[in-house]
Amino acid sequence: MSDSEEDSKEKHLKLVVLGEQNVGKTNLVKKYCHDEFSRIYVPTIGANFYVKRISLAKNKDIIVRITDVSGSECTDQMLGTYLFKANIVILLYDLTNKKSFDSLTSWLRKIDQILRYRHGENRHISIVIVGNKCDLEHRKIIRPDEAKYFARENKLYSYVMSAKTGENVNFSFADVVARYFNLRLNSLDVDKQNPILEAEITPYTPPVVQCRRKFSSKKTKDHNMKKVALKSRGLKLNRTCAIQ
Repeated sequence: MSDSEEDSKEKHLKLVVLGEQNVGKTNLVKKYCHDEFSRIYVPTIGANFYVKRISLAKNKDIIVRITDVSGSECTDQMLGTYLFKANIVILLYDLTNKKSFDSLTSWLRKIDQILRYRHGENRHISIVIVGNKCDLEHRKIIRPDEAKYFARENKLYSYVMSAKTGENVNFSFADVVARYFNLRLNSLDVDKQNPILEAEITPYTPPVVQCRRKFSSKKTKDHNMKKVALKSRGLKLNRTCAIQ
């Protein structure tokens, strides 16, 4: 098979998303695959499975099969099953939750033990860390330098995303996949991965301000007396209020 035929051949890749409960794994995957986001938290039971087709540099069509693993009740045996033939692992943490970031060390240890135990599967696997909820700027606890230091010490790549707004989601996933295949995203690839934000412009309508005029108690009293006197004569009063 020639190099051109090999380059045009469709690639398949398995990506597993791990992390503590309530860090936004499911929302992140749904945002990437279907551009969806839910404010209602529903814990994942076991795992959810998704498929995403992407096209990168050199017209490479890649089928990405994504496994979204529950953050709770994930035993080592279950984790080993989900990691079977995995190519990429995304370790997700919450930028507003220190505990979720500290747990990355434990997740790395579990993954390493599983890969070491399964000698036949100890092939190239790419692991990256991703900080979710970067849109919550005022609530961030994990500093950028802290995440970069952890990634550098463990020889990992580091990204930040927002499952809610979609910030960096498409680009970061594409970059992770491209790095696995030793590809570099060109400017066209970058433009394709950056979503176009649509804004609706509505005409400005100034608020209606209602002004209340104050009445002096004395003039109001005199006016009411005058009104009563005129009514007793069978006359009508043209002005119904005394304005100060």
